[in-house]
Amino acid sequence: MDVMERERIPGGLVPASPRAPSGVHTGPAIHRAPAPTTVPPPCAPQRRSVGAGPFPGGWQPLTGDALLERVRVTGRPRPPADPERAARLRRCIEDGMVPGDDDPPDPPPLHPGVDGSLPGRGHPLVVTKDRVTRVLACEAHHVAAEFGERTPTTALAVGALVDTLFRQLVTTGSIDDPMTDGLDGLSMDERQADLVAWIGRLPRTERDGVRAEVDRQAEELRNRWPRLDPVWLPRTQEVMRTRLVGGAVELSARVDLAVGRPEDDRSSVALIEVKSGTRRIEHRADLHFYALVATLRNPAPPFAVATYYTRTGELDVDPVTDELLAASARRTLAGIRRLRYLAAGAAAGRSPGAPCGPCAVLPGCAPGRRHTGAATVARGQAAIPTPAQRAR
Repeated sequence: MDVMERERIPGGLVPASPRAPSGVHTGPAIHRAPAPTTVPPPCAPQRRSVGAGPFPGGWQPLTGDALLERVRVTGRPRPPADPERAARLRRCIEDGMVPGDDDPPDPPPLHPGVDGSLPGRGHPLVVTKDRVTRVLACEAHHVAAEFGERTPTTALAVGALVDTLFRQLVTTGSIDDPMTDGLDGLSMDERQADLVAWIGRLPRTERDGVRAEVDRQAEELRNRWPRLDPVWLPRTQEVMRTRLVGGAVELSARVDLAVGRPEDDRSSVALIEVKSGTRRIEHRADLHFYALVATLRNPAPPFAVATYYTRTGELDVDPVTDELLAASARRTLAGIRRLRYLAAGAAAGRSPGAPCGPCAVLPGCAPGRRHTGAATVARGQAAIPTPAQRAR
């Protein structure tokens, strides 16, 4: 299993010179900082020690060019372009969708649901990182989240506002009034109209709390995030899509930031996702899904995927390898198979775990209530409409 990586400035790798990058595919010479310490390999964990300072042990997040260089220099060779790589990954998924002897027969095609996400005539089954993560965690939670009302929260509001401010900082190089700029940016997206209205209705104390957190994270972004040279060709909200099995399935992704000029012969692009909340292990699987979709579309895969946490400045970087892509293809296949059977009207299974707490069906879900330690269990289980029922 992969382990999470945390970078430290003291004793880490630093650029030998501050020269501007000539392109994402090459890196400046590096030397070790003067401390005579052993630097662990790129995927080895680096634990924080107990100590004084804003972070335990005096750890400080990477900033500026050092942050960007950490994404750029992974310590692993860049994968070369290989059309057979994408073909192997495609076969892994498509061949795995053929039912085996112990599987139920393939689900019949359905007419698309209200959001067009169900497979039907001319409509593919749209598979995203969120849908794969939810359905593998708990099918009942996935169905409830997919077809239920999405209840806004202050954490959701902060995340959406910080995402907007990050795009603004990358594209314009500045943030003026974070709350005003963030709301203006959200208001330009019709899909965020309900969230913008919800923020506007917040009581003053809660709205002030959202503003204070947005202001704090915006200030950290200003202080830590590097100005990207145009040579890096930064693209925000990069959309990636690819279709499988004759168009019946579509893998869809939207990454917060892509840097690097695409090349035909070798990996030259890094994908970066920004998170305003707590660091979670599933975030890495989301980035691996992005790497898979990108590899199925282009001759060369990304050379690295990274998650940047705006609240703490933590940075997780994974070099993209054939092993990472193969594991992501297997995980995606498992998600596709479950999504297809649910779309065909199969009953949703219940798998108690991390999603139980905020799940909409928890009050009537006996396994979930037992998992969360509820004192009493409601009789029966909440009726969860299947996608097929919702489409009627």
